Amino acid sequence: MSVRDAGAGVAKRYPFRRCSSMKADLLAKSIVFLGSIGVIAETSDIQREAYNQALGEAGLSWRWERRVYRDLLGLPGGRDRLRLLSDAAGAGLSDAQIAAIHARKTELACARIVEDGVNLRPGVEALIASCLERGVTLGLVTSTYPANIAAIEKGAGGRLPLDRFAVVVSRDDVSRGKPDPAAYLHALQRTGYGAEDALAIEDTAVSALSARRAGVEVIVTPGALADEQDFLSHERVFGALATADGGALRDDIRRLIFDDAKEA
Repeated sequence: MSVRDAGAGVAKRYPFRRCSSMKADLLAKSIVFLGSIGVIAETSDIQREAYNQALGEAGLSWRWERRVYRDLLGLPGGRDRLRLLSDAAGAGLSDAQIAAIHARKTELACARIVEDGVNLRPGVEALIASCLERGVTLGLVTSTYPANIAAIEKGAGGRLPLDRFAVVVSRDDVSRGKPDPAAYLHALQRTGYGAEDALAIEDTAVSALSARRAGVEVIVTPGALADEQDFLSHERVFGALATADGGALRDDIRRLIFDDAKEA
């Protein structure tokens, strides 16, 4: 089977702080989990190009065009993705080879993200600001690795204050990646919230399934390479968190989190 066919935590741990608010009784949700790097910023093409360079340097003829990489995003977690492709294509890559390719990809992608900077997706900055202002706890629950998280935080230039998030979960924190619910269960355990208190925001179908399996309500804002995925009919799917002008948080998302209707 060809590769084309096969494809068709941050280093420091932030201490938990439960936010308080005089309006806590008006909140619909107590904690919002940003479920992946793709929810925060569009970096898929940067990652894809870094993979291609790392694969070439490793002597592999695999080259992931945008269409192929779009399909590959159905499986989160770079090392897991490389293992699946190696097995499907009969490449026989060892764990050490996979780790080396992934490490080189990460090095290349992170360097570019830090050097060039990243723009947060529309509405992300407004969401973070509103949660911090209104006393809603924030968390990051991702299948990526700490180096990628640190690069995004630095590349965002202060607009992604992870030091104010109650929990940051990376692939290093759990033995099983998404769609297994382990990452979300770990985040809930560390923060002390129940699944009914939480809202997850994800960008791919498989990652949304992880939150649902943990009993967490999900909304989806598909990334540029995930917009053709099949999402379950009862999941809320939005093109972005922001209003059409790209600034303010959408009213329907605001109501889901803050239940502003009670304030009318």
